[in-house]
Amino acid sequence: MSKKLLVFLMAGVLVLGGAGCAEEPTTPAGENQNVNQNINEEPSSSGQETIAQGEGEEPSETGGVKFASYANKSVGYTIDRPEGWYWRHYIQKEIGETHPGIEDYFITDPNPLPRLETEYLGRMVIEVSKKSLDEIAANVSDLTSSDTTVGGVEAKKFEGTRDNEMVKNQKVIAYHFQKDGRTFRIVYTKLNSTSEEEAVFEHLASSLTFAK
Repeated sequence: MSKKLLVFLMAGVLVLGGAGCAEEPTTPAGENQNVNQNINEEPSSSGQETIAQGEGEEPSETGGVKFASYANKSVGYTIDRPEGWYWRHYIQKEIGETHPGIEDYFITDPNPLPRLETEYLGRMVIEVSKKSLDEIAANVSDLTSSDTTVGGVEAKKFEGTRDNEMVKNQKVIAYHFQKDGRTFRIVYTKLNSTSEEEAVFEHLASSLTFAK
């Protein structure tokens, strides 16, 4: 065999081997690629965001939705998030001036999430800010309020249905409380809401616990 032919064959082997290494992993059949992208995207620049789900444990289920444990170490809380839903965590420098005074957002929805510039952020939102309770209560002055606890902290629950020139039959549930100098809003908004959908939100809200 000539040296030229041998060199040509060796070069062909290297090209084929390199092409195999460059092949991208595929998403398993039946999985929502956009949801996977949200779950697998790089942590926020704070380096504080983590996701956890107990190995070998069956996820809980409410309203036909399964849940996975999610830990927000930027703020120091853990919740059950709906498994398979779109979700996003924003830290303060990502929020910027789009929502002044907000330090942290966790947003989840069964549908793709809009940008922060929009008024509607998602079906379920956990907002952390330095605002006063009176300031955020102005947004729910038309709703019925009651006393409760969230994560072992005294809280106000606001609930009602809005029918006006802007929305029709929009259910709103919100929990407001303060912890360690921060103000929390856990909010649910849904047009034509069902009891099963509201049960999913109540599961998320009741699952919130703070790191000790």
